[in-house]
Amino acid sequence: MGGRQGCPGRRSVLTGHLVLSTLHTNDAPSSLLRLRDLGIDNNLLSSSLLCVLAQRLVRKICPACKKPQQPDPKVLEELKGDLPEDMQFYQGQGCEQCHGLGYRGQTGIFELLSLTDELRILIQRGAAVEEIRDHAHRAGMQSLRAAGIRKVWQGVTTLDEVIRVTV
Repeated sequence: MGGRQGCPGRRSVLTGHLVLSTLHTNDAPSSLLRLRDLGIDNNLLSSSLLCVLAQRLVRKICPACKKPQQPDPKVLEELKGDLPEDMQFYQGQGCEQCHGLGYRGQTGIFELLSLTDELRILIQRGAAVEEIRDHAHRAGMQSLRAAGIRKVWQGVTTLDEVIRVTV
């Protein structure tokens, strides 16, 4: 019966319908490789894909027990080039409101890969994910880790939490 040509999702994309789907990948550019692995042709990808959004949930620091705290020096060394020099760090100490965890609630961090004409050309020619990722970053795409560091800068979450979800 029809093989790949008979796939309802493929027909929907080709007829101009908006198709939303989820994939399990490490970041937005890796989704392109996953779609290729699923058998979607580079030309079809480049002509029909609008964007890819990667997302992760990070735990929020409990506001009731939030205190300034310096992160582990090893963590700071690992992220040295990514952090502003005057950045203030916070940690929840643990209290009744957060059941001793230091975290209460969650928030999202996001990475949006919007397909530009240049990215479409890279996809059409079958460029490696690393090349696509590098081009997207040069074009202004913010990585999941950078989005997480912004939440650390805002005092919403911890550096350890961002590292945990963006490995």
